[in-house]
Amino acid sequence: MTQTYNADAIEVLTGLEPVRRRPGMYTDTTRPNHLGQEVIDNSVDEALAGHAKRVDVILHADQSLEVIDDGRGMPVDIHPEEGVPAVELILCRLHAGGKFSNKNYQFSGGLHGVGISVVNALSKRVEVNVRRDGQVYNIAFENGEKVQDLQVVGTCGKRNTGTSVHFWPDGSFFDSPRFSVSRLTHLLKAKAVLCPGVEITFKDNVNNTEQTWCYADGLNDYLCEAVNGLPTLPEKPFVGNFSGDTEAVDWALLWLPEGGELLTESYVNLIPTMLGGTHVNGLRQGLLDAMREFCEYRNILPRGVKLSAEDIWDRCAYVLSVKMQDPQFAGQTKERLSSRQCAAFVSGVVKDAFTLWLNQNVQAAEMLAELAISSAQRRLRAAKKVVRKKLTSGPRCRASWRTVPRRILIAPSCSWSKGTRRADPPSRRAIANIRRSCRLRVRS
Repeated sequence: MTQTYNADAIEVLTGLEPVRRRPGMYTDTTRPNHLGQEVIDNSVDEALAGHAKRVDVILHADQSLEVIDDGRGMPVDIHPEEGVPAVELILCRLHAGGKFSNKNYQFSGGLHGVGISVVNALSKRVEVNVRRDGQVYNIAFENGEKVQDLQVVGTCGKRNTGTSVHFWPDGSFFDSPRFSVSRLTHLLKAKAVLCPGVEITFKDNVNNTEQTWCYADGLNDYLCEAVNGLPTLPEKPFVGNFSGDTEAVDWALLWLPEGGELLTESYVNLIPTMLGGTHVNGLRQGLLDAMREFCEYRNILPRGVKLSAEDIWDRCAYVLSVKMQDPQFAGQTKERLSSRQCAAFVSGVVKDAFTLWLNQNVQAAEMLAELAISSAQRRLRAAKKVVRKKLTSGPRCRASWRTVPRRILIAPSCSWSKGTRRADPPSRRAIANIRRSCRLRVRS
């Protein structure tokens, strides 16, 4: 360690070096699953934009992952400013991508232009094949550096377009170098749910299994499948959707009155937000506002009971999908949405739709209201018990003063001054007055 600190001590990290130095800032370093999600999201963005109908994911025996789609294919022409093929720029340069504006994608999960470049930085090798304009292109990278220039390796039909990304994660950056198959399976199934009509296939060469998902009635089918066999209220999920120029929302939800494992999943531009965020807050507030109005209009709220968000949210299973332009997340892993305007948008849409549903399905609505009211009453009873316990805990003050020893009552009145010894203790009459004044304070 040098003792001098000047301009020579300042480092500037370029290219993909920041990712390799601080991988935890860009991805989840427990397993390489998040790298796979970044590649899958690019293919799903093509499907979301209407340019892809199929996504194939292959987990190879060597723990490498390959993602293939039939989208438009990554651009391979030379970038006018950087002078390199666009596909090379996308994989080798942070904050390079086609999703910063709405010209290429109305809604997309990619925001920062770092996802696929992070995959390249944290992989031993990456191979990209692009089918575009009747030709098949190939380019390769190792440890974030290009090792093979973009070249034409074959031909294909002009309608045969798409991209294939095959990467080998570098295990030195992760706690475990192996993919979690269960998490990967759940992610792909959820993507199929959120993209009705898109076929997603997962081939696991490690366990020799293959699964295919394609949902016609996305969220509704997914939620019913998750709570299959459990008593639900209502019998069929409350579903709805709304689309605007810059944002859209879809939801399916129901309640489990007898309890059970709740499915609680939320997505923004098909990206799972495991920690929720403003869109989930908006859903909860919209349900609460509608239920409060229904209970007040029907005059079914007991005196002293006021519904809170926890009362209507208790035992609620839901799947929420929001699409919006320029969403803001708390971090690159995008586990929590922080866009403030989304809460007001979702809350208003859900409140209007749920209010209409409650008044059209009065019998089921009253059963839901009773469920929420009983939850509120349990909450109030629990709060009263806590308050009563605080007031009655400990011995009574009056009884304790009767048994105070004389030496303790003397101690507070003892004092010392410079050049003198301890003052004389108070008389018995003074002690009696102290005890009497303490009893009077307790009574008052």
